[in-house]
Order: sequence, then C-alpha cells, then structure tokens
Amino acid sequence: MLVSTLVSGCTTTATTTTQGPPPARVEVIPAAPSARHMWIPGHYVRRGRNYVWVNGYYRVAPARYNAWVPGHWQQTRRGPMWIEGHWR
Repeated sequence: MLVSTLVSGCTTTATTTTQGPPPARVEVIPAAPSARHMWIPGHYVRRGRNYVWVNGYYRVAPARYNAWVPGHWQQTRRGPMWIEGHWR
C-alpha cells in the first residue's frame, strides 16, 4: 500500500499510469504539534482507473533525517509515474 510506504519513508515505490492525476488540492496546513514535526504534503495515488487523494499530515522526522523530499509525478514514455517522497 502506498500510504504505508509513504509513512515508513523506507521504501521507494513507483506507479505508472497512462493518464496524469488531477491538479493537486490546496491544503490548509494546521499548526505543527511541535517544532520537531514536519508536514508531509498530500498527493494523489492511482487506484485502478481512478486517482484517490491522500491527505497531508505531520510526522516527527526520524533521528538521522532533517528534511522531507515530497513525492512527485514524473513523465515517462509509458506515462506519468509516481515517485514516493522520502526523508533526507
């Protein structure tokens, strides 16, 4: 499941599809629970023929990481491919 991969930040998953996702939603980012929390932005994931929005959320960065690199859609010759976000 892509959501669990996103949360764990340990594994990179790529999903290819022929049609791109809708425009990203505008998220209202609430105040962080603490200075240690980082915002993980929401994004669309492909489910069958549809795209499903996964809401953004706060997460405490793992001990040896200090930045979140957001996932993104990358155009390939086979169509758009989702590249998972990861900790850096």
